[in-house]
Amino acid sequence: MLFGGVAAVFCSIFFATNGAVLTVSPAFAPGHDHFASVLNIMALAPWAFVGFESVSHSAEEFRFPVKKSLPILMAALVAGALIYIFLAFIAVSVLPRGYASWPAYIGDLQNISGPAGLPTFNAVQVLTGRPGMIILGLAVIAGVVTGLVGNCIAASRLIYAMARDSLLPQWFAKLSGRHTPANAVLFIMLISLPIPFFGRTAIGWIVDVNTVGATIAYAYASAAAYRTAQHERNRTISVTGALGTVISVLFFLYFMVPNFWTVSALSPESYLILILWSILGFVIFRHIFTKDQSRRFGRSTVVWIVLLFLIFFTSMLWYREAALYATDAAIDQVDLFYREELAKNGIVMDREEELSAKAFTDGRTEAVNSTLTTDSLLQMAIIALALGIMFNLYHSIKRRETEMEIQKLEAEQESLAKSTFLSNMSHDIRTPMNAIIGYTALVKKEDGLSERVTDYLGKIEASSEHLLALINDVLEMSRIESGKMELEPAPADLTMILREVKDLFAMQMETKGVNYTVTCDAPENRMVVCDAHRLNRVLLNLISNALKFTPEGGTVCVSLKQTGATEEKGFYTICVKDTGMGMSPEFAARVFEAYERDRRASNIQGTGLGMAITKSIVDLMGGTISVKTEEGRGTEFVLELSFPLADEAEAGEQAPAAAKALPGDHSAVRLLLVEDNEINREVAGLFLEEAGFPYEEAENGQIAVELVREKGPGYYQCILMDVQMPVMNGYEATAAIRALPDPELAGIPIIAMTANAFAEDIQAAREAGMDAHIAKPIDEAKLNATLAEVLMK
Repeated sequence: MLFGGVAAVFCSIFFATNGAVLTVSPAFAPGHDHFASVLNIMALAPWAFVGFESVSHSAEEFRFPVKKSLPILMAALVAGALIYIFLAFIAVSVLPRGYASWPAYIGDLQNISGPAGLPTFNAVQVLTGRPGMIILGLAVIAGVVTGLVGNCIAASRLIYAMARDSLLPQWFAKLSGRHTPANAVLFIMLISLPIPFFGRTAIGWIVDVNTVGATIAYAYASAAAYRTAQHERNRTISVTGALGTVISVLFFLYFMVPNFWTVSALSPESYLILILWSILGFVIFRHIFTKDQSRRFGRSTVVWIVLLFLIFFTSMLWYREAALYATDAAIDQVDLFYREELAKNGIVMDREEELSAKAFTDGRTEAVNSTLTTDSLLQMAIIALALGIMFNLYHSIKRRETEMEIQKLEAEQESLAKSTFLSNMSHDIRTPMNAIIGYTALVKKEDGLSERVTDYLGKIEASSEHLLALINDVLEMSRIESGKMELEPAPADLTMILREVKDLFAMQMETKGVNYTVTCDAPENRMVVCDAHRLNRVLLNLISNALKFTPEGGTVCVSLKQTGATEEKGFYTICVKDTGMGMSPEFAARVFEAYERDRRASNIQGTGLGMAITKSIVDLMGGTISVKTEEGRGTEFVLELSFPLADEAEAGEQAPAAAKALPGDHSAVRLLLVEDNEINREVAGLFLEEAGFPYEEAENGQIAVELVREKGPGYYQCILMDVQMPVMNGYEATAAIRALPDPELAGIPIIAMTANAFAEDIQAAREAGMDAHIAKPIDEAKLNATLAEVLMK
């Protein structure tokens, strides 16, 4: 209807004027550059193209291939261009009566009312009469309705798509029975209702905001296309994307910057709407960002810097226009005041004087306008520079954070790989160590061994224990470096801890001929909450080092002293002092670093990890350790520690129960030994035979589950379960047994017997449903004690 109505009216006027409608004089406004005049008309393009995009926004509802929409778009463009051309010729086909030229008529339009004030309707009324007016009126109504429908389609589909992608509440994504986004349409209608109450000028605001919004949208879409094409090495899209970005930026400057080429500034209301629109964008994005579980948004800092600049820039222009309007109003009021004063005094200006006065006031207004424009552009440049510096700094910070995140991730992956390697190494090394230590312990029990063989076995046993200690040091240092070591505080007696280390080293000190003393200055608060095992490890490392480096006849002194206390904490100093070889100042400075060893003591074995482990444990306890040493005169390590205080009742609750003993005859206690390694099965079996336990063997977890199910309740009293096995591992086998329907079978005690000896391995065994844990290499006494504890429950 729009196209047909306009075309019909144009044809009628064309024939009514015998084609004179196509001869327009003047073709361009006098005194205006022709290129700039054409550009003024072209500036409407972004606003017009918003309507054309309704076609692509409706693509999801097409019942034909989307590729066929290109002819529709092309037809819409051609039809739109023809409508604008026809209307332009219609408007200039008749010069209204009373005017000698078009410039005079155009200049006086604001003072004309009725159809004469609307060039298009004036021409139609003069040349075609009432029929033409009716046709043009119907065409205008069709155009308005088409525009409303097109905008509603475009906006509602955009809102629907954003809601579907979780950018807006799901309420907007609800479809009606006809598969249209009814809620989005309703929302658009509701926010559109107040607009007519702002009057006819609101149309100008909407056109302004639509046009500027379209240029921003096209600039963003073009820049995104360019960036994507660069990654995909698509030269054609790179060129069109770059060209689209440049054209969009020029359109934006054309509209937003006052007096840029020839267009005047937007109205203050348009600038204010743009400011509110941009702030609303920030608010909506914040909502989206907080709800963004997939972390899809917030990575493009350039976009937010540009939007922030747009707010600053637009608010500056709004302030400029508001100030200019206020200045115009003030000058008009001053001019009116002086005119009235002159009239009161009988002075009346003639036409020439009035024109001169008006030219003066217009000149002053233009001067203010020019000053405001210059100052605004300077302010804009300063803001742009500040934002550029801020963006550069922010980008540098983000890049540094990204690099740190990458380094952290790489470190975590490296730590995980290292932990996995060391865990596997621990398992693989402990398995043969189990055989060496186990067979050595069994051979030493044989009768009739010569002194030489016994000596050899003792040295093998000592070397095996030393190798095991080295493995434990390396693994514990790895756990410390990966941050996996944690304290397990519990009530403990500090004097008891020192008494234990005294008894532990007394025989070794006596054998070497070293004077060994352990003193406690009767601490007022001996009961504390600490990790007694870790503290014991610290003292063992320090005292064993003192023993190593102190010659016969020397002295090793260990002392505990309480230095203070509060209501909640006690403060203690522990010293380990020897009269050994001492350390050089250079080595003393590095003594707590991993793998450091004193080269002068090459005959003394060790990994160089003991003091690093000691320092790490002390740090974890929140204490300090220092060293005083002098070559040839000995070394003193000083520990400064603080612990929460405990009472004896708490310590009594935490004290370990006495080990239970099994009856002498174990023949009635049948065990199931589950182990895939033949040598380990033999070693463990020999230990069980020594203790008098009958047992049966299973090579993997699946066989163990089948045996338990087949033999039935009461046949096995306990299961010794390896963890790492083929077919079915120990954890899986335990879970399968615990899931058996018979409660007695499901409740059989299961002891993990594995080379996985970390704290988390013990915890994993507990979580899998196992009752206890024995680490390989198997200690015969530990095995018997654990069996006693489990079987006597």
